[in-house]
Amino acid sequence: MQESTVLVVEDDDAIRYGIELRLRAMGYAVRSSNDGKDAIEKAERILPSLICMDVRMPLVDGITALQWFKSHPVLCDTPVIILSACPTDQSAAMSAGARYFLAKPFAAEMFEAAVKQVLKPKSNSQLEGACNG
Repeated sequence: MQESTVLVVEDDDAIRYGIELRLRAMGYAVRSSNDGKDAIEKAERILPSLICMDVRMPLVDGITALQWFKSHPVLCDTPVIILSACPTDQSAAMSAGARYFLAKPFAAEMFEAAVKQVLKPKSNSQLEGACNG
């Protein structure tokens, strides 16, 4: 069985490292980026199973990158967990297509639960035409 790859997009090195460690401990392969522009380029190459992304980053912010992912013919179904220290980002993130929003700082258990929830297998009815939204 091939392990799922998670793309972590976070400009704060300490936060990114902590998320990477947690995901590896959960059994996921991890790739990372520190800005939205690089994340878009990496996501096209690696086709991650999940993207965990900050909002406020250099070059391309997380909401703009999320909108790009949701308009991409291959990546549009990739679940995105938005991580932000600003709770007011939640509305914009969910409207843009985020599957889950976590306000920083968050407990490791909350992060793990969010990852497990968005990566659980979908039923056939959930899979049909998901990108046609």
